[in-house]
This record gives sequence, structure tokens and C-alpha cells, in this order.
Amino acid sequence: MLIPALIGRGREGYCSLDRQTVTGLDGSHLAEASITPPLLVRALAGKRCSALGELPVRALLAVFERAADIFATGQPDGLTPEAFIRNVTLNSGLPLSASRDRTIGLFTTAFRTMGRFLEVQSPAGLDVFDSHVYEAGAIRLGFVPRGRNIGFVMPGNHPSTHFMWLGALAMKVPVVLRPSIDDLFTPYRLVRSLLEAGLPEHAIAFVPGGHDLVDTIVESCSLAVLFGGQQMVDRYGSTSRIKLHGPGRSKVVVLANADFEQAVSLIARLVMDDAGRGCINASAVIVEGDADRLAGAVAAALERVPVLSPLSEHALLGATRPAHAAAFDGLIDSQFGSEARELTSGPAHRVATIDGMTIMRPVVIEVPSFEHALFGLELPFPFVVFASAPRQDIVRAARNSLAVVLAGDDPGLTTELLLEPTIDKVLGDGALSTEFDPLEPHEGFLLDFLYQKKAFRSGPLGRL
Repeated sequence: MLIPALIGRGREGYCSLDRQTVTGLDGSHLAEASITPPLLVRALAGKRCSALGELPVRALLAVFERAADIFATGQPDGLTPEAFIRNVTLNSGLPLSASRDRTIGLFTTAFRTMGRFLEVQSPAGLDVFDSHVYEAGAIRLGFVPRGRNIGFVMPGNHPSTHFMWLGALAMKVPVVLRPSIDDLFTPYRLVRSLLEAGLPEHAIAFVPGGHDLVDTIVESCSLAVLFGGQQMVDRYGSTSRIKLHGPGRSKVVVLANADFEQAVSLIARLVMDDAGRGCINASAVIVEGDADRLAGAVAAALERVPVLSPLSEHALLGATRPAHAAAFDGLIDSQFGSEARELTSGPAHRVATIDGMTIMRPVVIEVPSFEHALFGLELPFPFVVFASAPRQDIVRAARNSLAVVLAGDDPGLTTELLLEPTIDKVLGDGALSTEFDPLEPHEGFLLDFLYQKKAFRSGPLGRL
């Protein structure tokens, strides 16, 4: 299978002489991917696409509706749905059932509900995406894209991240998309489905490539969305035309009045869902009082998770590259110190191998304070660190989190967490679902990054 760049040159796409082999986590050969030259990406990003802007928004949403059936049941990428799902698992390491739910399940629905996604974020319904003008009270305002296009540098941890560039297209902003080599099949099938459904070819450029394309996309596109770790945050985090999604560092707060068994079940689910790969999976637990008993119970529950091949329908754990597993293992050890306690089986049992694939087993650690180096560390497998904290320190311990779940009842604390600027999502009384909800803000609404409001007067009276 050859995966070309899709740059408006017809169904065959662009195939460079420079190619990268896509190898499954079991060592199997999955595909060859064309490597897009930075000069070509720069040229593509410098062009304007008028076809997407001229397409009425309701006609564009009809394209998304048609793409839903193509993505779910067709072969836009040359693969049957089940062959596609298998490749997603072998490429990304996500367990088979999660790969199915987070691709065919998620995006088929997302395509069909894109109109609702736009309406939730829009200041004036769907028509404003065509007219670019709306009225707020007695004032007429312009509503326009902030630039000619947007570039996306995608991660490989979870398929749901691809909803963001789909949303940008639905908002009539052309996209330059660099997929991750660790999740290549999902965006390729999504793009192929949209093109087969009638999306203008120049509305999206699908450009597989290496890390050298990151700077090219940032420099050449009007706007950019990047995913990455702390190094990416440090490098690009202060640039207003870049939206950066760094580590989630999501946490659970367990109050003294929380039901113990419910808390164990909640934490185990938040750690294990989608093999711990999502940015809203729990990576830390703050316990009001003594964390020891709760941490031990969660560790016992996670120890019972079977180690199965990710290709098994019953698998709950994902696969990773052997080098990555060694790096994760080494990072934990380097930050462990003398006061931390590992409550699962320990360093010698963190890594397993089955059917030629490397699996990270769940790891549960208790540390003496939320200021410990391991607290807040996010790793792409079921990894969670427990710390005790008194009521007055809970908000400080919960800072810098994509999501915080509160188990137990304390309306005052819920409000304090909501008002904390470094926390993006607050879910009280164990309300968190690790399923991505595109109707909710995710580090803000995408529309607020893509569009800007302008003063606009078209006659002698600007306001009533």
C-alpha cells in the first residue's frame, strides 16, 4: 500500500522518491508513505483556496454527511473497514476495540453532527460562515477568518485529535495537514472520504513527512495547531497565531466524603480507558487525607488487567515501540527517588511482550507530596501517581490540568477549581467521561482561534 501526499493533483496524489516504510508494532510491513518536501509544503501553504470559501456552508455540511457513509462502509483508502481498523491498531498500538470505537464509531457520528458543532460555537448560526456579518444587539459586526489557512501537526497518541482539523474545514478554513507516522491511516481515510464526497481538492493538503515540516508549517501557514510535549510548549507556546496542545496532566480529586468503592472504580476507568492514551486519562490522583488505602485498591484492580495482544477484541492495553518502552521505564526510574512507592508489580514487570508486540503494564505509584517529580508526569499508557493533600492545598495540587474530576461533594471546592485559570475542564461528582465530546470547549473553542470579530459599517449609521 502506498500513501501519497494529497495536494490537489487528483486521486493518485503526489509520490516523491523519498519514502518511509510504515512498520506495524508487530514488525509487519503496513505501507510506504511518500515524504513531502518542505519546499512543496511551503508553496502549498502560500496559496489561497477560494473554492472552500465560495461553497455555501450547508453544501459543505452535505459533503460531510456523504463522507460519513464512505468512511464507515466504503473503501476510500483501498481498505475495508476492518482492514483499516487492524492497520490503525498495528500502526498506533491502540487496542482493536478502541481503534474501532475511536475511528469508525467517533467520526461517522462526527461527520453527521458537524452542523451542530458549528452552531454551538458560532455567534450567529450557520449563515455567518457565508455572510461574514452578523448583528449583536444594535451593532453590526464582521466575522472573518484570521488567515488564509491553518496548518496542523498531528500527534499519534489518539485518533480523536483529528476532529480538530475536520472542524476547521467545516468552518471553511483550508487545512495543511501533517499526520504522525504513528497514526497515518486514520487521517488518510478521513481525507479520502471527504474528497470522494465532494470536498474541493485544494481545501486540504495531506502532507506526510518528518519533523522538518513542523517549522515549515509554522512559518508558511497563517495559523497553526501543534501537539507535543513540554519542549514544543517551550518553543512555540508564546506565539499568538499558534494553538498548542501540550501534555494533559489530567487529575482526579478524591474527597474524604467520597464513596470508596465508587472512587476505586472511577479512577481505574479513567486510567484504563483507551489504554491510557488520551490527554484526559487520569495521570494523577489527589486524595484528601491518606492516599495509601485508595492507591493500593486501584493498584490491585489494575494488576488484574490481562496482558493480551492489542489485536484481541478483549485487549485493554496498547502496544508501543521497544525503544519507547525502555524510555518510559527509564524516565520513571530517574524520577523515582527514595520516598516513592510502586504499588504494582515493580520495575522488572512493567514491560511485557506478546505476539511480537511490546506492552506497558499499568503502573501505580504513591508519592509523599504532590510536589514530587513524578506527580503530574503523563505517559501514554496506564500510569497514575497518588498523593495526599489537605483541603487547603487541593487547588494548588490540581493546577496545570486539562481535566480535573472531583469525587465527593464540596460545592465550594468545585467553584475554586472552576476559577483556577490553569484548569480547562472541571467535572464534579465523578462526572468525567474520557470520551471526547466535540461540543464542549477543549482548551477553548476552535472557532475563537480561527475567526476574529471586526467593526463593520456599510452605511451612514453604524448602530441603531
